Amino acid sequence: MPYLSYFLNNNIYKHRRAHRARAGEQDIMAEAFSNVGLLKFLLTLPDTRELGSVALLELAKDARAEFLKKGDILHADEHMDRNLYLVEGEIELVANDQVLQVISGGSDRAHQPLFRVHTHGLHGVCNKPCSFLSLNEATLERYANEHKAEPAQPGFTTVEDNREAEIIEEIRQEFNHHEVDLPSMPEVALKINQAVQDESLDFKQIAEIIQNDPIISARTVQVANSAMYMTSQPVQTIQRAVQRIGLRAMRTIVISVTLRNLYSAKSPLIKKRMKEYYQHSVRVGVVSHVLAKHIKGFDPEQAFLAGLIHDIGMVPVLVRADNHEEIKDNAELLDRIITDLKPAVGSMLLKQWDFEQELVTVAEEAEDWQRQAVVADYCDIVQLAHVHCDMLGGNKTEMPDLNDLPAMKRIDLDDTNPRLIVAQSKAEMAELMQLFK
Repeated sequence: MPYLSYFLNNNIYKHRRAHRARAGEQDIMAEAFSNVGLLKFLLTLPDTRELGSVALLELAKDARAEFLKKGDILHADEHMDRNLYLVEGEIELVANDQVLQVISGGSDRAHQPLFRVHTHGLHGVCNKPCSFLSLNEATLERYANEHKAEPAQPGFTTVEDNREAEIIEEIRQEFNHHEVDLPSMPEVALKINQAVQDESLDFKQIAEIIQNDPIISARTVQVANSAMYMTSQPVQTIQRAVQRIGLRAMRTIVISVTLRNLYSAKSPLIKKRMKEYYQHSVRVGVVSHVLAKHIKGFDPEQAFLAGLIHDIGMVPVLVRADNHEEIKDNAELLDRIITDLKPAVGSMLLKQWDFEQELVTVAEEAEDWQRQAVVADYCDIVQLAHVHCDMLGGNKTEMPDLNDLPAMKRIDLDDTNPRLIVAQSKAEMAELMQLFK
């Protein structure tokens, strides 16, 4: 920690020294900021107080001290990529010539970002000389907003239960502080994922990438020649196969192979959970695909992928559990850890893999049955598919009634019963399950 304190204080000193060269009269405010100390101040912020040393160091690398005189103005839309925190002084927030709020250094409000929105016209006027800490907003979102530590589960009374609660919190903190290495996406999957999102590659280039992986190559031709895509003639080349099924279907194939081969477990319990995870993910993906074909504005292939990755947070949790002596053979504790950590860890992993936000949302909210959304999205489709899979599989887990789901109310099925859609698509679902088995 001494090194951390030195690094943070030295980092802010560089910004302060540069500012003094421009405005020597602000030495007093610079000294006031020094007395607060960057590390000490970071640990008072709700956004950063739970972060570990790695996160604090990264935030400190780009931390800035800003000093303004009485009467100076800060404009919200000029600080789109920074979060400003008032350290000392007083500033009033103004919009449409009306004072919205007066913020004083040291107050609870000062420990929150000065501009919580960046609306044009919103600005702050310094009533007194002010000092601010400026932090990179993207780094904050990555370390704080997305990965805030949650409180430990209450109600544990026995020594054994207390130990299990400690283990869950330890694992949670390891993920929150990025002390667990998340699985890397294979190069071929990474390239296909990027190509689908920015359309930078043509079919020939994608075929050349796929040919480097014999398993994906074989699966691609197999899917292209299935009843779903088969035309008059079977395809025999990778390029023709990619042209026939399209890039989104190609990405689903690549991700399915990737998920199946991400990790080879040692513990029999973890190995069993890995197998169950993959089979469940494919089932939800298949039903999502079938439902999306009957819903306006949705791509069945994207829905398949959404279903396929909705439980992706389980993979890093299972990998960590496989190397933890107290978890790897404890089914009850393992299930509790999965339930607690899966959404947040899934979000971390998909962001690391550079997936689009609509799929990150699926990983975060797929089992938040009362989630609210303005319009229907792929997470809604996945929720419907999830409920159907549990009904069809005789899962004893308590599931919400289909008609009570907010997702059901948002999705436009033209009064078609989703149960009927699934029932009438058994042959198609069976083929898809076989292809991705």
